[in-house]
Amino acid sequence: MKNPLSDSTTRFSDRVEAYLAGRPRYPAAIVDYLTTCGALPAGGLIADIGVGTGLSAEPFLTAGHRVIGIEPNAPMRAAGAEFLARFPAFETREGTADATGLDPGSVDLVLAAQAFHWFDPERFRAESLRILRPGSWAALIWNDRDLAGSRFLTAYEALLIEYGNDYLAIRYKHQGTDAIPVYFGGRAPTVAEFAHQRRMDWVAVAALAGSASYLPAPGDPRHAELMAALRALFDAEAGGGSIEMRYTCRVHAAPLA
Repeated sequence: MKNPLSDSTTRFSDRVEAYLAGRPRYPAAIVDYLTTCGALPAGGLIADIGVGTGLSAEPFLTAGHRVIGIEPNAPMRAAGAEFLARFPAFETREGTADATGLDPGSVDLVLAAQAFHWFDPERFRAESLRILRPGSWAALIWNDRDLAGSRFLTAYEALLIEYGNDYLAIRYKHQGTDAIPVYFGGRAPTVAEFAHQRRMDWVAVAALAGSASYLPAPGDPRHAELMAALRALFDAEAGGGSIEMRYTCRVHAAPLA
């Protein structure tokens, strides 16, 4: 049987629209932070590896930076190009974390968001060193959903554990505990955290669940059961037609050498 964690380049192909509608944005504060710590030079070129639908590139483009997004999944890549079409400084290319196709020494910052958790850290490190200008930085960013803090957050987490196919394995992998030191070559990166919230109506909550590759998709016998349980939870906890989802955006950054 195929390991569900192994096919990382295609596991989101049928969830692209839900990904854009349900996943959280990244706070603008991460751009200021990376600029202040010297990771993001003015006019520098960013390579966003595993850019997906473009959510991770958005705050950098909004701040006026140039971004090349590398993405192996064709539906995700097309969605990202459409989502970020308003930014002429964005370019998307087919490639992977260990074969970006970018020129040697051409990039000022290598960026990886949620997709980092699917990469081989040693091979990604080697490719990052190849494409970075000497002395340049790499940054890993991702949004961690708060697992508790409100009745909705606690109960939502319980639903993911109950219905998720490989959820606990993915949750551990997303912590990056094992891969981060390997990627940075044993160097301790700077770490920053940015708390942010999002008000979500039922459509957005349903899309968030629909974007999770570990949850039953439409057509799966347990999908209707999951969505009924989620709707009942939403109706019980929503105030004014929405709930608050809370996130912590974590940033790990350092010069790569």
